[in-house]
Amino acid sequence: MSDDDVTYRTPSLEDGAEIWKMVDEAAALDDNSSYAYFMACRNFAATSVVAEVDGEIAGMVTAYPLPQDPTQLFVWQVGVRDKFQGKGIARGMLEHILNSEQCASVRWIETTIAPDNAASEALFSRIAEHFNTEIKETEVYEDEMWPEGEHKVERLFVIGPINRLNNEIHILREDNGYRICARLDGVEQPAFQPENPMFSTLDDALRAADLVRESHNAREVIIVENKDHV
Repeated sequence: MSDDDVTYRTPSLEDGAEIWKMVDEAAALDDNSSYAYFMACRNFAATSVVAEVDGEIAGMVTAYPLPQDPTQLFVWQVGVRDKFQGKGIARGMLEHILNSEQCASVRWIETTIAPDNAASEALFSRIAEHFNTEIKETEVYEDEMWPEGEHKVERLFVIGPINRLNNEIHILREDNGYRICARLDGVEQPAFQPENPMFSTLDDALRAADLVRESHNAREVIIVENKDHV
């Protein structure tokens, strides 16, 4: 099977039941109520994906940007049916999401992985290698947090910053000072969260731009007049 045999697309509400069945079949994934997958297909479709082979759903990824910081994408579940594993579909789905317009401002990926899930750990390590960035691990949900020990300890993996080759940091000269923003493929993105502050001097703006350039993994800082920022 080649890459041309796999179709990646946005999940629809009608996919919810089939995704639930696929998760229920998978030993490595926690099964949730079917309602949870209908909600994922309805509310987080823009940052999730299904993979199809000959009209059959071969895999899925459910993910969403963190409400408090849309530069961070939390990947909830990644699943590939047994007969389609080993063909690069999981990596292809994640790359499809990260290369989408909806994830243009994503700089970090978060996911939780159980200690015995070596396949998921290897998958996200390959994603970090693909984007030439780091992967860090911490504990997030400890055993004692779970009622009656029903769940194994989960480790939080953070990948980033994601390398965006066409990402720049712009310093805009305005009437009341200097404003900093990120520009990805010519589209303005917030450089700071929750909003971009104003700086009274160019030196202050340059220092701040240099710091934020690293967090955005941008290639350079550019000073522009606001009228030229189109």
